[in-house]
Amino acid sequence: MIKRIASFAGLPLLASLASFILLPIIARVGGALAWNSLAVGQAVGAIAAIVIGLGWPLTGPAAVASESDPATRRRLYATSFVTRSFVFVCCIPLMAAALGFTGVRDQFWVAFLMASAQAAAGLTPAWYCIATGHAGRIAKYDVIPRMVATLGVIPLLFATGGIFLYPLALLLLGLAGTMWFNKDHAQRTDFHGLTPRAVIREIWELRGGAGVTVAAGAYASTPVIVVQFAASTSGLAAFVSAEKLYRIGQLATAALGNSLQGWVNEFGSDHKERRKFSLLALSVLGAAGWLILAFLGPWASTLLFGPELAADSWTCFWFGLSFLLVCVTTSTGAHWLVPAKQMRVVFSSTIAGAIVGLPAMVILAHLMGGQGGALGLAVGEIAVTVIQLRAIIRLIREPSPEDRTEEIPS
Repeated sequence: MIKRIASFAGLPLLASLASFILLPIIARVGGALAWNSLAVGQAVGAIAAIVIGLGWPLTGPAAVASESDPATRRRLYATSFVTRSFVFVCCIPLMAAALGFTGVRDQFWVAFLMASAQAAAGLTPAWYCIATGHAGRIAKYDVIPRMVATLGVIPLLFATGGIFLYPLALLLLGLAGTMWFNKDHAQRTDFHGLTPRAVIREIWELRGGAGVTVAAGAYASTPVIVVQFAASTSGLAAFVSAEKLYRIGQLATAALGNSLQGWVNEFGSDHKERRKFSLLALSVLGAAGWLILAFLGPWASTLLFGPELAADSWTCFWFGLSFLLVCVTTSTGAHWLVPAKQMRVVFSSTIAGAIVGLPAMVILAHLMGGQGGALGLAVGEIAVTVIQLRAIIRLIREPSPEDRTEEIPS
């Protein structure tokens, strides 16, 4: 178990460390305007990446793990890549249009390149590598290209001051890593029959899993966009600084959740005990993250981003609470409810979180600035967590006859 967690959690954290090193440089070289534009572009691109993913990171691992035939597994990946590529191309003009309404006209190309680089993350083969148990491939084709892009651009930033070079390098090397994976681990015959009509039909078949991930991810990616319209430039900059620390922490959440996902559903294991362990492990991670953000967040943001962009204590506190709740729902959703065929609960909880959280962010950001935006995000996450925990309590007391986790080999 320790080796598994180290493999699947450690590699993404190395990439996050590279990004963490670059953030202070961007803050000081680009200033508040470029800082905010990159954040808005990243938020728009994150929403696009979730749409592009079409729910494959949620539903794909179980589908691949249940197949023993290598050709069938490769066909699933080929279908996923073609469908996601189709949506990626469609998202490019939509992202440009969305950025036109966000007030980043002076730094439009910086924001657009950042959005495109973030959206390209929806094409990563990482979910397939997780499903097949090859952590090393995540490093080779996903983590290393992003680390090279992030660290390699540092001298260019100092030499030219061109912030656009960072998202451009991230976009090009990210796509290169994905195409490199396809060259090494996919065959031309895997893509036979994937005509435009077949691709559209496949996308329609994926609407269930895609709906859940889009509902959850779009809401989680909107705080910067919401606060962009409600707070001053300085208020947004402080909010973005806290949000950066929050996002870096979420990489650890995703890494731990991914490392436990296959283990929790392993054929012939005690699923209930393993789910309880995952909930405990992620809750401990969440509590630690809340404490770190609340007590060290303002100091860390001042040290890293400078006093002009530093986050305040209450913004860090509310982001820390959201971090804890996201850790909890990472387990309750992916490790409990999805294997128990409770997709409707996951979907309804994320919709409820958006219905509650988005108005809360808009109203509270207008009244309180960045602090209110962070509090509104926490309010939405509370709604998601309460609904999912209630469903899990019902599962524990009255196991559903639809829970067929034990029939899914890994």
